[in-house]
Amino acid sequence: MRPNLNLLKNVLSLPTAPFHEQAVIHFIKSFCAKLGVVCKQDRFGNLKAIYKRGKQKPIAFTAHMDHPGFEVLQTNRLGAKVRLLGGVPDKYFLKARVVLVDQDGLTKGRVLKILNKKKREFWVQTKRPVRKKTFGYLDLPAFQLRKGMIHTKAADNLMSVAILLNLLEKLVRKKARANVVCLFTRAEEVGFIGASKAIQNRFLPRNIPIVVLETSSAKAGKVEIGSGPVLRVGDRFSSFSWEMDLCLRLVAQELKSKEKSFEYQRGLLAGGRCEASLYVVKKYLVGGLALPLGNYHNVGAKSYATEYVSLKDYQNLLKWLIFLSANFPKTLKRLIKK
Repeated sequence: MRPNLNLLKNVLSLPTAPFHEQAVIHFIKSFCAKLGVVCKQDRFGNLKAIYKRGKQKPIAFTAHMDHPGFEVLQTNRLGAKVRLLGGVPDKYFLKARVVLVDQDGLTKGRVLKILNKKKREFWVQTKRPVRKKTFGYLDLPAFQLRKGMIHTKAADNLMSVAILLNLLEKLVRKKARANVVCLFTRAEEVGFIGASKAIQNRFLPRNIPIVVLETSSAKAGKVEIGSGPVLRVGDRFSSFSWEMDLCLRLVAQELKSKEKSFEYQRGLLAGGRCEASLYVVKKYLVGGLALPLGNYHNVGAKSYATEYVSLKDYQNLLKWLIFLSANFPKTLKRLIKK
C-alpha cells in the first residue's frame, strides 16, 4: 500500500511550534473539507475529524500538531529576543540557523547568544525586522527521502498528523465500513496542554478507546528503525491499558497472517512521556503506536539535525491503521466476552 507522499511532504512543510499550530490547523480543516469529512474544533483549537460509515463502535486515533520551537518576545530592527519552547537542548540551539514566521511570511536568522539561561531566552539576529508574538524553528529541510529514510525538520509529530490524514483519505476512497475519530491536539511539547483541554471539555468522550500516535526515539526505546512501527506498551511515566495492548497485538497478528510483508515491534519506549499517560490517569482505555525515530528532537551526533523515520515503517503503520479501523471493534468485543 503506497502512502500519499505529496500529502506527507505538504504536512511536513508546515510551520509549527507549541501554541503556534495555526498553519497545521488550517491545513487539516481544508483537507477534511475536500474529503467531505466532518471536522470540529474546540475552544482551545484542538481538532476532531470524524469518519463514520456503518454501525461499528468508534475507535479514536490522536496526534499532536506541534514540535519544539521558540516564540518571539521582543524585537528591534536587528533581531529578536526569543524563548525556547520544548525539549531541544540549549547547547544545540545556540549558534543555530533558524526560520521565523510572522504576518509578512518567513525570514531567516541565527541564534547569537543566551540572554537568560534559566528562562531559556536567546537573542536571534534576523535578516529583516520581525513582529512580536510570532514564532520560529530550526532551519532544516522539510522533506528529504534518502536511502529509504524520510528526513524532516519536525517528524515529531507532524508525521503522525500526515498519516492520520492519509488514513482518512483511504477510508473515504474505499468507502470503508468504519467509525474513526481523529483527534489533533495542540501544545503537547510543553506539558500536554491541548490533550488536557480536550479531556476537560469532553471533546473526546471517555467511552471511546483511544490510540495515541507518536514518533519516539528508537535509541532510547531500544527498537530498530526499519523493523516496523512499534506497539507501545508504555512510556517513562506509566504502562498503558493491557486491553488495548492485547487488541492491537491481535489485530497486528491477523494482518500479518494476511500480508506476510507486514512487520511490527513491541516495546516500552521509556525515553519520554506522551499523551497516553494523561489518558491513563483520566481512566481512558488507551494504547500507543509509534514510528521509531532517529535524531529525536533534532539532536544529532554533534549538532542539530533533521529527524528521520523509515519509509517502510511509515507504510506498515498506515496498513495497520487501516486494518485497525475495520477490525478493532470486533476484536475488542471478542476479548471482553472472554
